[in-house]
Amino acid sequence: MSPLEQKLQQEVIKNCQHIETVYGCKMTRLVQTIERFGIVKTAREIFRKRRTSDNFNRLVELGQTKLTMEAVIVKGEYAQLFTDEEVNLCYELLCENGYY
Repeated sequence: MSPLEQKLQQEVIKNCQHIETVYGCKMTRLVQTIERFGIVKTAREIFRKRRTSDNFNRLVELGQTKLTMEAVIVKGEYAQLFTDEEVNLCYELLCENGYY
């Protein structure tokens, strides 16, 4: 795993822990999958299935879209880890839910 992928993975897991602690939303499945397969493979599988990360809709309702895996992935520093199509999928999802 590249240092950049490690940084992304740490940021997403940190957000998941914050979400569980502050908002009481269970993020166990996502964290376990990330720890087992890595953030990039996990995200790609979620995208392939045309799904969202755990509790995405709940976080949107809470006004905490910035904590979603999708919001972290679209940060410019992580662009090289994903295809344009994957990043655009995240952007579309975030735009549809009022993030931008």
